[in-house]
Amino acid sequence: MGSAELIRAEIRALRKGRGVRAGNVDDLLGDSLRELVGRGVLITALDSCAAELPEDLRTSVRASLGLAGETKDMRHFKDRVSWLAARLERDERTALRRIDDAERLLAREIAVELHRRDGTAPTGWYVDELRTLVRLDVASPEFHEHRRIVALRDGLREVRAWMDVPQDDGGSRPALHGELLYGGRIVRREQPTRSQFRFAIRFPEPLRAGQSHEYGLLLRIPPGQPMRPHYVLTAECQYNRFIVRVRFGATPRWVRRVDGETVRTFDNAEPAATPVELDDAGEAELRFERPALYLGYGVGWQM
Repeated sequence: MGSAELIRAEIRALRKGRGVRAGNVDDLLGDSLRELVGRGVLITALDSCAAELPEDLRTSVRASLGLAGETKDMRHFKDRVSWLAARLERDERTALRRIDDAERLLAREIAVELHRRDGTAPTGWYVDELRTLVRLDVASPEFHEHRRIVALRDGLREVRAWMDVPQDDGGSRPALHGELLYGGRIVRREQPTRSQFRFAIRFPEPLRAGQSHEYGLLLRIPPGQPMRPHYVLTAECQYNRFIVRVRFGATPRWVRRVDGETVRTFDNAEPAATPVELDDAGEAELRFERPALYLGYGVGWQM
């Protein structure tokens, strides 16, 4: 099973020619998409995963792959891009950007579905509240995460916490140090992809269904490793509330709220029309209620 980025590359390979309607589509499938359709036909499986996307992105990826009824008979990808541009009332460059965003989110949906099938998706619990203090006023950036989780079944003893640390262009493989502050202990550390880090947290006692538990996790980027100028939650399970406070060491040029965006948007951000103001302590706090799955929420800045 591949990462979301590898799955995205497999999706892009399906753009060619007639897309999913190509006569040789079986030859175009990568390992992850082959695993996805092990229980059904390709078009049905992809359409099911795409159904979880926002409407405009759902339309975009269905057009890209020839899933949509209006594009299923188009022989070339460029024709489907032209159709989508007209549908969105945008130029073709914008349509291509929308397709890229949609494919990235579809890849995440497929990754989650494959995780669910092999039992590694977050199940049996949800996050009632995540409170994070991002410290940029220290030698290396630190993230103090305080989570309150709620068990959905009796006997819950272990959960996973995860964080993506994107690699800067031309940089080395990123690293991340983690330690538990309270509420249990870390029993496993994993790095399934170059950028994703996972920590398995085991509680002192098993939880009952409906019981909540809090734990604190300190994450630290190693000295000298660059950090992308944002802290963003991309939820892979239910979150009821997300609160992030950033303590800046130097005054940034601008700070912006990231509210339900795709990775392309917050990785290439510009100042917002209404910037976030810092308080007298050089801090900014943002709150989010019930963030949607797989979209980004948090804060971005430029120093």
